[in-house]
Amino acid sequence: MEETMVNLNSGWQLHESRLDVDKNQWASVLAQKEDWYDCSLPADVRMPLLENGVIREPLKADYCFESEWIEKRAWWFKKEFDSAEVDFDDDIIQLILEGLDSRADIFVNGNYIGTHVSVHYPFVYDIKGLLVEGTNTILVRVTTGLEEVTDKDLAELNYAVCTEYDNGGKYRSDKRRAFVRRPQYTVGWDWGPKVVSCGITGGARLEGHRQIALREVYVQTVEAAETAKLKIMLNIENLGFISSRTGAYKIRISYDGKTVYERSCSDVLLTSGYNYIEEEAVIENAQLWWPNGYGSQPLYDVEVEASCNGATEHWHKMRYGIRTISIDTSVISGEDRKFEFLVNGKKVFCKGGNWIPNDFIYARVTDEKYRALIDEAIEANFNMLRIWGGGLYERDLFYELCDERGIMLWHDFMFACATLPDHRQQFREEIRREFDYQTKRLRNHCSLALFCGSNEVHWLFNHLDNPRWGIEFSYEHAYGMSLMNILAKEIIHANCPSVAYWNSSPYGGERPNDNSLGDIHHWNCAFMSQKMEERIEAKDYDKIGAKFVSEYGYVGPCCRETIEEYMDGQPLDRSSKLWWWHSNVFEKGTVHTAIEKNYVDHADELPLDDYITYGGLVHGLMYGYSLESMKFKEHCYGGLIWMYNDAWGEVGWTIIDYYLRRKIPFYAVKRSLAHRKFAMRVVDGDVILQGINDLPEAMEVTGRFGWISFDGKEQELRDVSFRVEAGERTYLLREKLPQKDFTKGTMVLYVDSPEIANAWLRMDDMRKLAVPEAEVTCLEDRREGDDRIIRVTCNTFAHAVHVDGNWKCSDNYFDLLPGEEKTFTVKDARENALTVSAVNWQSM
Repeated sequence: MEETMVNLNSGWQLHESRLDVDKNQWASVLAQKEDWYDCSLPADVRMPLLENGVIREPLKADYCFESEWIEKRAWWFKKEFDSAEVDFDDDIIQLILEGLDSRADIFVNGNYIGTHVSVHYPFVYDIKGLLVEGTNTILVRVTTGLEEVTDKDLAELNYAVCTEYDNGGKYRSDKRRAFVRRPQYTVGWDWGPKVVSCGITGGARLEGHRQIALREVYVQTVEAAETAKLKIMLNIENLGFISSRTGAYKIRISYDGKTVYERSCSDVLLTSGYNYIEEEAVIENAQLWWPNGYGSQPLYDVEVEASCNGATEHWHKMRYGIRTISIDTSVISGEDRKFEFLVNGKKVFCKGGNWIPNDFIYARVTDEKYRALIDEAIEANFNMLRIWGGGLYERDLFYELCDERGIMLWHDFMFACATLPDHRQQFREEIRREFDYQTKRLRNHCSLALFCGSNEVHWLFNHLDNPRWGIEFSYEHAYGMSLMNILAKEIIHANCPSVAYWNSSPYGGERPNDNSLGDIHHWNCAFMSQKMEERIEAKDYDKIGAKFVSEYGYVGPCCRETIEEYMDGQPLDRSSKLWWWHSNVFEKGTVHTAIEKNYVDHADELPLDDYITYGGLVHGLMYGYSLESMKFKEHCYGGLIWMYNDAWGEVGWTIIDYYLRRKIPFYAVKRSLAHRKFAMRVVDGDVILQGINDLPEAMEVTGRFGWISFDGKEQELRDVSFRVEAGERTYLLREKLPQKDFTKGTMVLYVDSPEIANAWLRMDDMRKLAVPEAEVTCLEDRREGDDRIIRVTCNTFAHAVHVDGNWKCSDNYFDLLPGEEKTFTVKDARENALTVSAVNWQSM
């Protein structure tokens, strides 16, 4: 007899009531015959309300204000199921409710079975003794949990919770969030509105177990080599309270359909309760897992079953990547230490972005959206995403996709920009259960590179950097530090000791955000500087001395189609309150000032399409140049943009917008993070050429290097050849910068290989360069399936060559050097008319 699982996701109903209708009034709610909305799980309460026309889409225009009342109500979910779906011969029948957001009271057949106060781990209860023949009813009362928090509670934290009040975002804040284990971002952040989530945002099921329950399977890579060694741990629970039993288990590991390891035991003694069993597996000719670019991502199938007295339990079929990941923090010199990720003992430069939940109504995010975003991250040459601590532990599919595609994960625990009431025992126990559940859930994913204690808690609330909060840490009142400094380490040491841990982000050195070691968030002398010139100067990123930049950013507009969609028919007036509602609160006129610095005067008078183009190009400049600068530094080991994806539509940080349309900077980031490329910088009057090769094979190229004028008429080029070893960043040449007018030309590298981009030295803002108005020539335009293959050239330098319209291209908004030919693909263009042109700002 196998374990039983009953999916309860369909057939729910939702009812609303006043907040003061509490759990003691469950019977009166259940007696209501009207005003129930049909729904399925996962469900934020807004989803059935939208479906039934009760509210308008809160992420469009300013409609979020129309549904603020939702957080001030109680919401009752009801589900009926028939006893025929369960097996009463099972020893236990557990009800599992995932994603209870955020305070929930649960009833089965009128019996109150518990209150749950965290979205971050599931509610589990054995309901066998409460079930009846025929119809059974589950009733769940859900609220946001914010209503439970008082001003007295906040005073215990010295009110030390960051909000957007100081940044002009008074409608994007709620200090009460620090006390509620809910997705923090839904109370509003600099990049989004207050749309407080509430509902059953995960799945619901019944699990029946007989004799035993297979509770855990943990696979660790001990040695990643041609002959790999794995450690496998099983936890089999004997459900007999007083009796030992004899059981059996089988482990099978296969690759490409062929068994590479098999182990079985038919007479294991199972004492009452948990039984931990460890095995070692040796895998010959092991196929190792690598991050995107550094190699392939082979995954092994791991199958485990346990049995006892005719009852059999199966662990869900697991796909496992054989690899080791560690962090080299050895001394460079003095106080400086490395912060370099090693995969299978090989150094890896971490490149990518910060990941946030994909929607303020996150329960409605589709599997297709997850797949599209991971596909686009791979297209942009990412090998790492940082799961930001103000969001969610993502659903299983996300981690599976990262395993499959080679995306390493820097994974924050879910704390962000707030002190925490860890002096309260109940709160500490909630976090202990959360840590325990999530570390066990995620530890088998080969994509998991690091757990991190929080987002910015150490940095924002230490008395050295921010004395205004009046925080004095102590063991009795640690304001959250005990969770990140002690509890998280205890849990990780017990549950997944091979996973690296870092106390917070940023963290390292005498003060968090220290360049000497660890990671930094590069904000105060960049986009969040009080000095506008520091916000918009790309070359300032050459000054970064950090070992790992885990967060920094710049904002820019979305495409017209997206703007029209989220403005929902309202005037596209850039001076309107609605426009600014859909703008990051830190923007503060940065976009138009940067346009004026780089391109044209009077940016506020530009037509919308020109504003989008120039704003997007500056956005791309800032991201592309900065990422290149970080990789150029010998002792910088990673750069992650803030942020990759979006939760609604706005003038904001991302390179992919909420509707999955690429923004202009997508292409600049893709070029900057190319697995093979060249970059140039000027250091102390010398031009230095760097070669980058992330791929597992050596790179050998020939080409021409030297000076060329932007009109192409003056050329001083020489033949060169270079070799860059696999996985290396190498300075290939250094020579004095020639005495030339760099407003009229620049240093270039023409690469003979069409797979590797040419490189040029950008010495000043575009508007200060004597670049002629370019006329791009199309040499070839042919169809290949549904795609179009286009080859272009230009006799002069051409800036931001692009296909008009919102097409997905293999490259777009790229620069052409004089005489350069470039071939690129326009996806799904078929027979549509396409126009290719450069951006010419000179005559505006």
